[in-house]
Amino acid sequence: MKTVFPYFAPLILALMFINVCSASDFELIKAERNISLYERWVKHNGHTVRELKADFIVKAVSAQDVVALLKNPAKGPRWNTNARNYKIAYTSNDAVWLTYVRYKIPWPMDDQDCSLKYSFNKSDLNSPVCNIYFEGVDTEKFPVVKNVTRITGTRGKWVVQKVNNESLKITYQIVTDKSASVPRWVSDPIIHDNLFKTITEFRKLLEQTS
Repeated sequence: MKTVFPYFAPLILALMFINVCSASDFELIKAERNISLYERWVKHNGHTVRELKADFIVKAVSAQDVVALLKNPAKGPRWNTNARNYKIAYTSNDAVWLTYVRYKIPWPMDDQDCSLKYSFNKSDLNSPVCNIYFEGVDTEKFPVVKNVTRITGTRGKWVVQKVNNESLKITYQIVTDKSASVPRWVSDPIIHDNLFKTITEFRKLLEQTS
């Protein structure tokens, strides 16, 4: 069954690699609880698709804490909206890992999933800015599952920027392949609401580590 729209905020490496864009490049969609959500429409793999960006401030954490949360399979379902499964496959390089997320989609649509490769530069962990890239990847560790729609063309990043000794600014940016057409008045509120829920929970879990 065709995908209607991705359900993650994870949901979700390099635009080869995605550049950090200023807010003026995006349209501000929503701002509350110190979270700002932006979107724009871009050409991606031959189609015009939605690119999402979210900015938020988090207190008393580090880039290492962000990486640790992204690599935590137990906490993954707590911040990924509608996540049914969240799995991690580690590699010999602790700056590179694979993530699998399966999203629970209301019947009669199929569940959706994604298989992602994350990477960052270790030397950036203590720098003013640390970029954590992710991209969709085919891997035998997370094969395609029958009756589950694989989200493709995913790429994006988390940008962790030091504001001062007590807080960080985090920017989440993501784009995926084109999904099946549905009216924007149907899809937009769901997509925006899911991203806000995801970012809110992600920040809450981060601050609990401080």
